[in-house]
Amino acid sequence: SHHLAVQVTGTSLMARLMRSSVGVLNTSSDTQLEMSNLACLPQPRGMTHWQYAGSGLPLAALVLLCLAQVYTYRLRHAIAAFYFPKREKSRVLYFYNKLLQQRQSFVHRQRKLVTRRARQHPGLGPSLLEWCCRRWPRLRRWMRQSCRVCGTPVTPRDRSCPAPACGAPYCRPCW
Repeated sequence: SHHLAVQVTGTSLMARLMRSSVGVLNTSSDTQLEMSNLACLPQPRGMTHWQYAGSGLPLAALVLLCLAQVYTYRLRHAIAAFYFPKREKSRVLYFYNKLLQQRQSFVHRQRKLVTRRARQHPGLGPSLLEWCCRRWPRLRRWMRQSCRVCGTPVTPRDRSCPAPACGAPYCRPCW
């Protein structure tokens, strides 16, 4: 809504002239403009059962194929073992030896790590604490202990070294 009004006061000739000429400019207008994008929007509607099935079946098929892939690989090895038994035997022996080698290298690597940690000069603080713990074994429960190999915090189910001078804690997998 717009309202324009010019008021001229006075009784002189100039005032009368101004009122007659500017009085034409006094206007009042009401404008109502309504805009909507409703015509441009898509009209929503629910999906049919066929549309749900069409979008869900490929997803279900992909999940089933992922689960069946393991069994097809096993079947492939079984078929190869049936037709080429010597090749399958050499493959199994290779993986078995590789597994044994990984276990053995893990043991050697952890032994080296433990000996390296034992040879490190810990400084005055920890060696004094360790001496006190060896002297009075009940103090060990007040110290924050961790596994010598992997460094995980010790739990009550973990083991400690049976040597009385050592008493180093080890978690179950490292023991």
